[in-house]
Amino acid sequence: MKKHESNLVVLSVMLCWASAYVFIKGLPQELSDFGYLALMNGIAAVILAVIFARRFRYLNKSNIKHGVLLGLLMMLVLLFEKEGVDRLTASSASILTSLDILIVPTLMLVFYRRRPPKKQVVAIAFILAGVISTNGLSLKDFPIVGTLFMLGDCVCMSLYTVVANKYCKKDDAILLAVNQIVTMAIAAMILWTVEEPGMIFRLNYTPALASSLFVLALFTKAYAYIMLMFGQAYADPVDVVIIFALEPVVTMILAVFIPSAFGGVEENFSITTLLGAILIAIGAVIGEVDIKRFIRRFRGGVECAKT
Repeated sequence: MKKHESNLVVLSVMLCWASAYVFIKGLPQELSDFGYLALMNGIAAVILAVIFARRFRYLNKSNIKHGVLLGLLMMLVLLFEKEGVDRLTASSASILTSLDILIVPTLMLVFYRRRPPKKQVVAIAFILAGVISTNGLSLKDFPIVGTLFMLGDCVCMSLYTVVANKYCKKDDAILLAVNQIVTMAIAAMILWTVEEPGMIFRLNYTPALASSLFVLALFTKAYAYIMLMFGQAYADPVDVVIIFALEPVVTMILAVFIPSAFGGVEENFSITTLLGAILIAIGAVIGEVDIKRFIRRFRGGVECAKT
């Protein structure tokens, strides 16, 4: 798989996660975060088990161990994020979450002695400027406890990105994804049972709830994690976080076209939001597009047209 192909695969995962809000809005208020994760991951695990049943013959200790580790890391990400978001404003949480774009290159330097290319450094600068422009920056909006939880989220997500990149090169991508989802389903089910004993039996499983959970499980879990594992096997970890930095841009676009699913356009769209989105998009283009190669091809096409 070529770099641009792996980047497109990762981009498709980001699009799935960014558009999840459309279906999350249809979930009932009585369904807690743990319940949502338990049901969604459980459904995704069943879907993948049915589709890839024959693949399980290749399951081994290494794949199980790596999948469980990645699944637990992702659960830590979700738990830290839940606690952090509850204590911070949305803009403050967004700024802190975006710091993985700084942590991942640092981890790559520490673990692999790999420095990011200059174009990635420039891309990171543009993206951070875009995030700050979109959300604003005020120290009073960063209480210590909430900030620590979000930094924990950011560190765990950065570790997940770097470690997944390593494991995906060794293990079967499909089995690695299935093991992660099963691990998250079990962990979330345990936490949900502790938080609300017996709620899984008392929940009103309406057709709207069932359809929303199925679509979310299919696209944001089953499809997304398999594609992420395939993409991570060939994509650079810094490229992955640059691509995922585009999520607020996609969310803003969806908020314009589907305002009812995002709280209304007037609550999401402003000049500063637009400026931030443009800066983030420019950063992503700088980091992911080989501009020199594009210019050479463009010039070659112009010369051919003239002749």
